[in-house]
Amino acid sequence: MSIQRTVPERAISGVEMVIKVAVILFMLVPAALVVVLSFSAEKNVAFPPTHWGFKQYSDLFGSSYWMSSVGTSFVIALPAALVAVAVGVPAVIALERTRLPGKPVLRILGIAPLILPGVAYAVALYTFYVDAGLVGTRLGVILADSMLSLPFVFLVVSASLKRISADLELVAMSLGATRLRATFGITLRLLAPAIAAATILAFVTAFDEAVLVNFVGGGQVITLPKAIYDSVRTGLQPLITAIATLLMLFTGLLMFGATRWRKGSAD
Repeated sequence: MSIQRTVPERAISGVEMVIKVAVILFMLVPAALVVVLSFSAEKNVAFPPTHWGFKQYSDLFGSSYWMSSVGTSFVIALPAALVAVAVGVPAVIALERTRLPGKPVLRILGIAPLILPGVAYAVALYTFYVDAGLVGTRLGVILADSMLSLPFVFLVVSASLKRISADLELVAMSLGATRLRATFGITLRLLAPAIAAATILAFVTAFDEAVLVNFVGGGQVITLPKAIYDSVRTGLQPLITAIATLLMLFTGLLMFGATRWRKGSAD
């Protein structure tokens, strides 16, 4: 039996549908426009293009500057993600599996880089880096990006660990396993999908980071987001549309993998 809705209810439902469609279009149309422009053969950004081709992609892959910035982004993002996982996973286990005092404060500190304004965090970090001599070094950018990625590792792994009963470790220890062996053999094995998903999220966060590198990079560490920022500031190059398209595809594939691993952890 269908429920008859009143005229005001139908009107509200119609408005909600219009808003949803408008939001979806607002999010997808600019991305679709960038993808279309990436296949333009024009020397300047113009829509609609009068000539089509793969000029933007050939210019991108033929540019030593842009390819060097891509390589630098990988060199920065991968170690930053690994450092974030190496710090975040033991921290989560310590918070969830021990009687460590001050847990609420430590949890807040774990996600603090996600809460603090990026510019304020960058300025404070720059002041510290000047004294430490880390401004303009890859190590400094890696450490900064790892701290920025840490909250994602913290949140993903913490949510998964709460679904794993601590009794499993107790049973293993009652059968003769040490605490370390029970942790590695049971808890970390069950956490493996969540750790993989957290690593991908941390990598994506570090790879796309554009604020900290402008402060602590000192103009010497040129990652891809930094190169894009500098290019947009001095004049928009058409090949940026190809970069944006590839970044959307690359990030989408990584996030899809993270979702699949995260779902496997939840199951």
